[in-house]
Amino acid sequence: MLFQSLDYILFLIVAVIVFWSLSRHNFLRLLALLLMSCRFYMVWNPWYIFLVLTSAGIDYTVGRLIPVVQSRARKKALLLVSIISNLGVLGVFKYYNFFLSAVEGGLKIFGIEIPSLYLNLMLPVGISFYTFQSMCYTIDVYQQKIEPVKSILHFAAFTVFFPSLVAGPITKAQQLIPQLQATPRLTSEMVSRGTFLIMKGLVKKLLFADFLAINLVDRTFDNPQAFTSVEMLMGLYGYTLQIYCDFSGYTDVARGSAMLLGIELPENFNRPYMATSPAQFWRRWHMTLSSWLRNYVYFPLGGSRGSTARTYWNLWITFFLIGFWHGAGWTFVIYGVIHGTAMAIHRYFYKRAGRTKETVDPMWLEIIKIFLTFHFVVLSRILFRSPSLEVAGDVVRQLFAGSFSTAQISWKVWLVMGLGFAIHWSPQRWVTRLFDGYKSMPAWVQGLVIAGVGAMLFKLGSSQVVPYIYFQF
Repeated sequence: MLFQSLDYILFLIVAVIVFWSLSRHNFLRLLALLLMSCRFYMVWNPWYIFLVLTSAGIDYTVGRLIPVVQSRARKKALLLVSIISNLGVLGVFKYYNFFLSAVEGGLKIFGIEIPSLYLNLMLPVGISFYTFQSMCYTIDVYQQKIEPVKSILHFAAFTVFFPSLVAGPITKAQQLIPQLQATPRLTSEMVSRGTFLIMKGLVKKLLFADFLAINLVDRTFDNPQAFTSVEMLMGLYGYTLQIYCDFSGYTDVARGSAMLLGIELPENFNRPYMATSPAQFWRRWHMTLSSWLRNYVYFPLGGSRGSTARTYWNLWITFFLIGFWHGAGWTFVIYGVIHGTAMAIHRYFYKRAGRTKETVDPMWLEIIKIFLTFHFVVLSRILFRSPSLEVAGDVVRQLFAGSFSTAQISWKVWLVMGLGFAIHWSPQRWVTRLFDGYKSMPAWVQGLVIAGVGAMLFKLGSSQVVPYIYFQF
């Protein structure tokens, strides 16, 4: 059930009506929310809901038992049960075939053949998101940062909460569970913000991301040799805008849907292409994943508390995992290595120059740093988008072939890309003013705006269904 589909809009309307009709009955409200969330997930594969609920049951049980046992060794053993079960599910469904392929390739070098033991399993949608979200709960309970959740209904509703279940944002238990436990309230501003976010997200997805995917990006990556160097560069720019509008658009719809249920989800994007360094980019892009890995990988490894060499190693490992989290393939491994190396280089020169967070650069230097960071991100996305290293190599060769025609790029593509980047680099206060204007409208006028945006999306949006990019992760 895709967010941009009419089915989802009807589902959301029914979910909002049912949820608020039971607002005074805590148990029934959360039970209804749990059942509706399960129904939402079962659209992709009904059997995989048992996988999600089993993971939730294990983490709930571990969370209840950790404070009860006295021995620290037993507490650690219980935590390992949660971590191994979550990472084990990820390993089987997402990484098993990749590791087996790597082992086979390594053994073939020595002339050793092993039987083919590949698994033909469909990757559960959102597996990387809900396993990380559930796993960080048991880690926080173990570290005594939060109290264990007593009600399994509350925990299950947290784990399968449908707006964020499939592609985030990754939400901590202490952020979401108290909102589920409390008696919900809904204000006119929350309704306005929720509908505004949903409209903004759908515009990003349908008018920008899907259009660029169909009319530029897929074509250039499917057959790089058919395009000139400039057209290939435009394809990279197009993908850079597409993936932002696609993923941030999903997050906007998720946050807007949750807002209509009286629940606030965390921000996941903050104009990432205005970043002035690789470090700042990851503080602006997929912020909940960056925060998760910082808190549960980088800091436990020692962060910056050890030697300089150990700090760089911790940083590099964290970004290696960011790349590997996105996919089981050498393209993603190298993508993570490139970003980890860039982070280490940036940190070295940042420290060497004696810079601090309070250091302010002149405007011209800020623009240069944004330009360089943006193009580092654009070029690294060759690996992110290419289905194989061979295709990535074809893209790089075509990019530097030295051909300059743009005959295969239509004026509509130029217009959409220009408009998309102009909006992204426009002042944040413009969006704030737009929302303030929408919020101040009477309810019936807001209804007309929603209808108008819906008609525009129906008229201008592509009839071809383009799944969200991050569903594959």
